[in-house]
Amino acid sequence: STAVPRAGWLAAPALQGSGTVSSMRRVGLRSERDRGQRVCMSSRSATVVDEADAWIRKKTFGELMEKAELRNLLSELSNDDAYWTGEREKFNELFETVDAYLRTEDRPLKEILRKGMADKIVSQVAESEIDPDIVKAFMRTPAVESMAGAILYTGIFEFIQRADILGNIVNTLPIIGPIRKEVNKALKDTLDQTLGSQIKDFLGTNSRPAVEQMISFILANENKKAFAGSASRLAAFVMARPVSSLLPSKETSLGIRNELWDVSRGVVGTVADQESLLDTFFEEYGGKEFGSVVPELPATMKRGMLKVWQKFLDSEGSGLGLSDSAPHPGRIREFE
Repeated sequence: STAVPRAGWLAAPALQGSGTVSSMRRVGLRSERDRGQRVCMSSRSATVVDEADAWIRKKTFGELMEKAELRNLLSELSNDDAYWTGEREKFNELFETVDAYLRTEDRPLKEILRKGMADKIVSQVAESEIDPDIVKAFMRTPAVESMAGAILYTGIFEFIQRADILGNIVNTLPIIGPIRKEVNKALKDTLDQTLGSQIKDFLGTNSRPAVEQMISFILANENKKAFAGSASRLAAFVMARPVSSLLPSKETSLGIRNELWDVSRGVVGTVADQESLLDTFFEEYGGKEFGSVVPELPATMKRGMLKVWQKFLDSEGSGLGLSDSAPHPGRIREFE
């Protein structure tokens, strides 16, 4: 067999089938005057990612991947128990590493964010419009209705105690002072035990009108400014809190971790199973060019990808036979 020159090899654009390289083009050796130079990218190297990006962006979603192919891939991924079992441990380790780091971070969130970003977030929160449908969906839940009932119950009994209605009635009776106090206390306890349960039962099932009034109050135009101020103060409060204090308990965090993994697999399976989702996507975007929908990669990211690609080509034992020599400072590689 012929030894592969140290200048290495480049794959021509013909990676087909199972990924085997069907055509390779050899890059000639540099002249002796180039050998001492550091690894760099020629002006032509910029076309590697640029041309691939341009090709993809000019293709429609339907040309890049047919609907049936996408459904089959998603189904295979969802049903690949070996993958989900094997990658679960890595996901757990990554999640726990990030979680452990955040629990030691005592700096306020506003100090970690880029300068001025915290103020922008607070400003955006203050200017955000409240979606009426979200407010109604949240407020019309049993939990909120029970809370409204409890608030009304507390208000009613607070009024009874402060107004001292029972005390005023007892004071009109010809009863000696110490006995009057005992009678007053006994009446209040009896009222709380008998009438209290009736009021709770009534408010528990008839607090919907109070909730509807709360919804109207929240959504009223004259109250928008007040609620916007409350929202901005809440956002500023969160920004001023240490990051570690914003995290849930460790037990809750582990529960979130497990839910995230299960949801990830569930989403893949749902998309694969729900044919209408894929039909809707391809009806909407199938004929549109990729570049008209997806933002373009920034130039810095492209340069980073080129550097990784160069390191891959220069790596030893890459599996594609692109090079059989270890990387060294004297090599200059061209990309096409």
